[in-house]
Amino acid sequence: MMLGMTLVPFFTFEHLGGQERAAAIVYGVQTLSLGAICMVSASFVSTFRNALTWCLVGICGFGVFYAAGMFAHNPAVFCVLTGIAMAFFALAWPALQSWLGAQPDSKLRMKSFSRFNIAIGLGLTAGPLIAGVIYQVDYRLAFVSVLVLSAAAAVLIAKLPREQEYFARYPSSTESGTTSNDEAEIKRSDPDEIYLYCGWLMNILGWGLTGAVRVVYARQLDDLVREGRLVLLSDKFALHVFRASGGVSAATIYSWMQTVLSLGYFLVILLMGRTTRWQHQLWILVASQVLLGVGIWRLAGSHSLLVIAACHAVMGGYTGFAYMSSQCYSSANSLLKHKRIALNEGLSNLNSFVMPLVFAQFAVWYGTAWPFKNTPYFLCAFVALQILSLRYAKRKLAVGALPIPETSRAISV
Repeated sequence: MMLGMTLVPFFTFEHLGGQERAAAIVYGVQTLSLGAICMVSASFVSTFRNALTWCLVGICGFGVFYAAGMFAHNPAVFCVLTGIAMAFFALAWPALQSWLGAQPDSKLRMKSFSRFNIAIGLGLTAGPLIAGVIYQVDYRLAFVSVLVLSAAAAVLIAKLPREQEYFARYPSSTESGTTSNDEAEIKRSDPDEIYLYCGWLMNILGWGLTGAVRVVYARQLDDLVREGRLVLLSDKFALHVFRASGGVSAATIYSWMQTVLSLGYFLVILLMGRTTRWQHQLWILVASQVLLGVGIWRLAGSHSLLVIAACHAVMGGYTGFAYMSSQCYSSANSLLKHKRIALNEGLSNLNSFVMPLVFAQFAVWYGTAWPFKNTPYFLCAFVALQILSLRYAKRKLAVGALPIPETSRAISV
């Protein structure tokens, strides 16, 4: 999927006759389709005895329709084909995460999500790099690669065992025979429930800003290369100046930045899988968003490739932190895990539709750098919203409105 989505801006600019607004619309349609179908699938995918069937259907449909996008000659047709492709992908993605979330042991479940996200990080890192190289040879090869990789993924998914059979051999980490009412109440007060909404908000923010940078910042990078203003180190000590004529193309440099962003995602996920100390820590949440705000603000006015790369790494790291946090909090309640995972994916992808469009419109009105320079103000309001979500969840818990995890229900009966 990352390989295909990396193609969107420059395929739109060079082959579909569109500008940054058209690229934002294409990207937005894809994420809107993914988000909407994720939310719809929450009501019926979990009712099937083997949800992995939806993974097979989804991944095959995604490969076929996304690869067909190479035959589009205008943004509208490309939107339709890739929008259908993402709708198929939406059937596969939550179902696969729900399969991982079926692990009853919480520590093993976290390790499973860590390995899963490390694999995602490798794909996010390699996808843009491969896309940039292949695109420079022939843009159609990139679309064919999406189809080939989808077929390979379908073969691997077909070999996975059924959820009920595979995870039945693992005892729950909370199983201990009988439990007193007080102990059951402690289980009910699981911090995962309190941080659930906060985790969703973090994930919504992370993927929304990532989408905005992928779509809107591509134009600024293209302008820097075309005007000969992109340097390796700094304006005073350039070391090397990147130019459109006779050098590395803007599309290739863009793919490098997406690779760095994904590398930041990968490294943070790798660290998170080695400890649980990051869970339920408000100060880590706030600090990560302060760092994110500084990175995006610095990205707006920099002409240095190294600084731009560092800012992309910061954004990728935050997205990885937010995504894995939301996954762990969403899957903690085994009774509601698929619904929550699907809603988490759906809401984050809906914002990936909205935020790039908002950034693109501000870029049209005030210039490409303006929305990035003013992002820190938005982040301040967002941190306040997350703190309010924590207080809201605690109040719900105090009156018994939050659901008791399935393991606690079984023990307390």
